[in-house]
Amino acid sequence: MKRRDLIHALAALGLTSVPLSSLASAKAPHILWRNAWNTNNIGDIGHVPGALALLRRYIPEARITLWVHKDLVIRGEIARLGRVADGALDAGTIHRRVFPDLEIVSGEIDASGATSNAALEAAVASADVMVIGSGAGILEPAALLSFHRRTGRPIGMFGITTDSFNFTYFNDGERSADVQALRAASFVFTRERTSLRLLGGADVDGPLGASVDDPATPVNETINRQALSLDLSGVNADFVPDSTFAFDARDDARAAAFMKAQGLVSGKFICVVPRHRWTPTGTKTRQGDSREVYNALYLKADHDKLKTAIIDYLRAPGHGGHKVALVPETVYVVELLGLLLKEGLPEDVAARVVVRDSYWLPDEAASLFAQAQAVLSIENHSPIIAAAVGTPFLMVHQPEDSIKADMFRDIGLGDWYIPDINRASGADISAALMAILRDLPKARRRLARAMTGVQERHAFGMRYLRQVIGLPQR
Repeated sequence: MKRRDLIHALAALGLTSVPLSSLASAKAPHILWRNAWNTNNIGDIGHVPGALALLRRYIPEARITLWVHKDLVIRGEIARLGRVADGALDAGTIHRRVFPDLEIVSGEIDASGATSNAALEAAVASADVMVIGSGAGILEPAALLSFHRRTGRPIGMFGITTDSFNFTYFNDGERSADVQALRAASFVFTRERTSLRLLGGADVDGPLGASVDDPATPVNETINRQALSLDLSGVNADFVPDSTFAFDARDDARAAAFMKAQGLVSGKFICVVPRHRWTPTGTKTRQGDSREVYNALYLKADHDKLKTAIIDYLRAPGHGGHKVALVPETVYVVELLGLLLKEGLPEDVAARVVVRDSYWLPDEAASLFAQAQAVLSIENHSPIIAAAVGTPFLMVHQPEDSIKADMFRDIGLGDWYIPDINRASGADISAALMAILRDLPKARRRLARAMTGVQERHAFGMRYLRQVIGLPQR
């Protein structure tokens, strides 16, 4: 958009009070980044600062507008579940610390291209490209298509998962907004190669599925991503890891205060992160069952396996002064941390297990993980944040949690990834964790090599985005 056209557009929106000097930035390429899906887990928060760090590094001349899906301030039910004061945590503080000139908008765009507020209208009118950031699926295909149809400008997806069971919808064929967005996108970068295989027509779960129903249980456990009947070979797809791998924000002061209060010593503790099989939102699962019933069936069994690893870690030779910190990735587990992972432990072990009693932001998590020996997690993004600060991890995957965790194989750390908790014992998990801890310098060197590969793929993705908006390569 030319400067005079922008002035006219702003006037039409009643925004002529904007100083003309600020319009000089309109000459810079403008990227509209759609992200910030939720604040109920630190992974969804962490996507954004990671993406902003990449944009800051690789496209520093661009103007960035973040189009948020949810309020960045943690309030209401999320604050209550997380045991924090209403409004006390604001994810936006991290985003602006990473990218001080960040513009943030919210709102909706309808099928005709009409926007719900003036700030979003100005962003859509002036953006050179719209990008869906990392997340579980395309998430906003209708918004992508509305932007593209209205402006004729490119759209793309950066570090997403296209999971035909959990998040991405192909059942309506060519009428599916997801399919239309995939076809319209200038680039589709998936955060694991399994999504690429699925888009290429593979039955990624095999003929028996990723999880087969057990008739002895009261829930339907069948999970199967059958080969797509659509030909999506024309989609411009490639592998670019989750943007959270580029997370570089820290809150060392809060982490230090937590460590002091809990008696944690740098290099003498691990962090352990629990997870429900399905996020307990009250809706049904993809299989049609109550989430409460489904989760209750596995909650104790899953976390008893982690308890085995906790016991073995704290009783290992040379670990007499070590501790375990139980920490959340989601608000839903804050009140359950002790119940799931501390209660029932032998007395000598339980005495050295500390529990975080409130929710936190990913910058504090990063600072704590940086002081830990390792992170043991059933959630996906705590290991990613650990990797970003150079701390080894063990990721234990539940089959209900989509194909996104296959990313750990793709970056070369497949033996730090237990692909199916149903098929692993507590002894298996403990052995994998202790194998990492046996030679931590070697593990850290290996992680550094893996992160070099991640950074190369991130650089590829950002160079491609530069090309899409007509910028020369740097």
